[in-house]
Amino acid sequence: PEIDKPVIEQLTDRLTHMSRNALDPGSEPPAEGLAAGKPRQGTINLSAAQRSGRIVIEVSDDGRGINRDKVLAKARARGLVPAGANLSDDDIDNLIFLPAFSTAEVISNISGRGVGMDVVKRNVQALGGRISVRSRFGHGSSFTLSLPLTLAVVDGMVVSVGRETFIIPLVAIVENLRPLPADIHPVVGRGHVLALRGEYLPLVYLHRVFSIGDAIGDPCRGIVIIVQSESAGRVGIVVDELLGQQQVVVKSLEANYEPVDGISGATILGNGRVALILDVARLHEIDMRGTPERLPSPEQSRPESAKDLTHAA
Repeated sequence: PEIDKPVIEQLTDRLTHMSRNALDPGSEPPAEGLAAGKPRQGTINLSAAQRSGRIVIEVSDDGRGINRDKVLAKARARGLVPAGANLSDDDIDNLIFLPAFSTAEVISNISGRGVGMDVVKRNVQALGGRISVRSRFGHGSSFTLSLPLTLAVVDGMVVSVGRETFIIPLVAIVENLRPLPADIHPVVGRGHVLALRGEYLPLVYLHRVFSIGDAIGDPCRGIVIIVQSESAGRVGIVVDELLGQQQVVVKSLEANYEPVDGISGATILGNGRVALILDVARLHEIDMRGTPERLPSPEQSRPESAKDLTHAA
């Protein structure tokens, strides 16, 4: 996938850190790997793909994985975790992103300096991205970086919600339709679902996610765009109207404002208006949080409406 040179420059050192971590302490000595039934030679895989308007980079290895007992003990010894705290596996794995945290026994030119994953996380977040880790002890680890496209050309569907305009990447769109009332079903605590050819797809109302007034709230009067989400599968996004397809140049919202959950970038349309480009992989999760969770917090302030965002852009 093509990606902006400034983003690549920011990622080069970060991918070096991640590869070093996969090599040491992630890898095993040959004898230890053979004893576990693995090949003598370990493997580190790096992959990159464009999904739903974002660049997804994965660094994975077939090494020993994260030793959660060791990580937790180290964190408790440093006072980072209370003695009686009950952490899930995911919580323990994410401890490796703490500043200057390292479990390497020996400091070398490869690892053990404690300047790895916290630096990676800060730089990824500064680019408006996110990083996650999956690990299985004895079988390896996988780190996934999801980054917005910046200054890249994207084919998108222009849609309207109230007086606001959004772009949905065409690569994420499966189909568009106007459902019948009998196809919409409420689910307690989960909003509405759309019955479509034997499947039940969750509906995401953009006017609720971004607090937009004067929007069509009835999906049977608006349009439902079925998108393929990398995390939630197929999801229906409710909009007012389709305005047509267009190639747009993605501008970084993070460089001009700050990272905004659910938005992968912005663009300037031919009429001079700013349109926000949706991160469809995040919309369903944001919607499931409920309205109170969408309000700004002291730790990470966010605009309360799409109008605020377009003015900022």
